[in-house]
Amino acid sequence: MTLITGVRQNMKPKVMKLWDRLMLRKRFIMETVFDQLKNIS
Repeated sequence: MTLITGVRQNMKPKVMKLWDRLMLRKRFIMETVFDQLKNIS
């Protein structure tokens, strides 16, 4: 399992795969959906 996060100011920039960049953009939406599902059940 790999955790994909954005680059912070104190981190060295690394080349990201295209898929990782796309998933990072959608991360907020996915986290919101998972949070709602957890609250329901």
